[in-house]
Amino acid sequence: MNYPKTLKIFFTLLLGLILAGAVSGGQAQEGYYEEEMMQQPDAGIEVSDAELDKVAQAYIDISEIRENFQESLVEVSDPEMAQQLQEQAGEAMVEAVQNNGLDVQTYNEVMEAAQVDEELRQQLLTRLEELQ
Repeated sequence: MNYPKTLKIFFTLLLGLILAGAVSGGQAQEGYYEEEMMQQPDAGIEVSDAELDKVAQAYIDISEIRENFQESLVEVSDPEMAQQLQEQAGEAMVEAVQNNGLDVQTYNEVMEAAQVDEELRQQLLTRLEELQ
C-alpha cells in the first residue's frame, strides 16, 4: 500500500473542504464548518456501492479543479484576484460534487468517515485507482 498517496488524497480533501467553506461564505456557514471539523467523524455510516462510486468520481473532479487552481494561483500576485480564483475554484468543486449526483454534506460525510473507517477507506481507494 502506498501511504504517501493516501495522505495526499486526504490532504487534497481537506483543501476541497476549506475551499467549499470559502464559497459558502457567511458567518453562519463558517461556524457550521468549524463545528463540523471539531466533531469526530461518524465511521458507522452506510454507504452504497453506487454512492461510493459517485464520491470517488467527485473526488477526481475536485482534484482536477484543485490542480488547475494551484496552477492559476502561481501566476497571480494580486490578493483580490487570488481570492476571486479561490472562490471560483470552490464553486467549481461544489458543482463537481452536485454534478455527480451528491450534495456537499453527503460527500463530506463519506470522506470524513473514510478517514476513520479502514474498510471504507480501502473501498474508496480501490475505486479511485480504478477510475484513474
